[in-house]
Amino acid sequence: MTIPSYRSSNVVVGIFWLIVAFCTHYYIAAAKDVPCEEGHHCLNESKCVKINVGGVEKKVCICSPGFTGWNCSIQLDYCNKHCRPLHRGITCQQALCNQGTCLNQTEPPYYSCDCGAFYTGPNCEIENNPCSSESTNPCVNGKCNFIKGTNQVVCNCYPGWATNPNQQITTIDWNTASIHVAPPCTEEIKRGITGNAPQLSTSTYRNSRHITFRC
Repeated sequence: MTIPSYRSSNVVVGIFWLIVAFCTHYYIAAAKDVPCEEGHHCLNESKCVKINVGGVEKKVCICSPGFTGWNCSIQLDYCNKHCRPLHRGITCQQALCNQGTCLNQTEPPYYSCDCGAFYTGPNCEIENNPCSSESTNPCVNGKCNFIKGTNQVVCNCYPGWATNPNQQITTIDWNTASIHVAPPCTEEIKRGITGNAPQLSTSTYRNSRHITFRC
């Protein structure tokens, strides 16, 4: 059934005034910055204001940043606020601090990240180990490979370089951890004749003497 246009207009106008009447009956008028008297219940330096709810005066807490709850007594859990239900700690905090540990704080940005010995950055997003930079590469003339979990550095030498077979594994201090470093690639391979040294041999062929070289 099609409703005539004039009736449609009347329906819209009627709904509008119904909403106005409803909102007027339950009108909430917030007083402009009217503080509560001494002894208000808002905590953590939060602000208490008086509002009028349907003619009844109520007190409401405006919480300081980092706090929530009806009286601002609950510290916001920034480390876990995006976690799915039953996910806490390392299963969720890494979303915010990557490989670090998230710690709630009372000052902006209301969390901090403990990145440990091998990460850095505001959210522990930057690797920080001896292999992260050429300036700290202990392999010298080789590719540095850091093995997480065992705190070991393994060196893969570049062409023309080798490790000293007589050199032992060394231990270095890195932030709050100790790292075991394999021998560096400091021995240059000399180019030239390799293998067996030349040997002289004699053989008789057609009563003649031949000298051959075997390398």
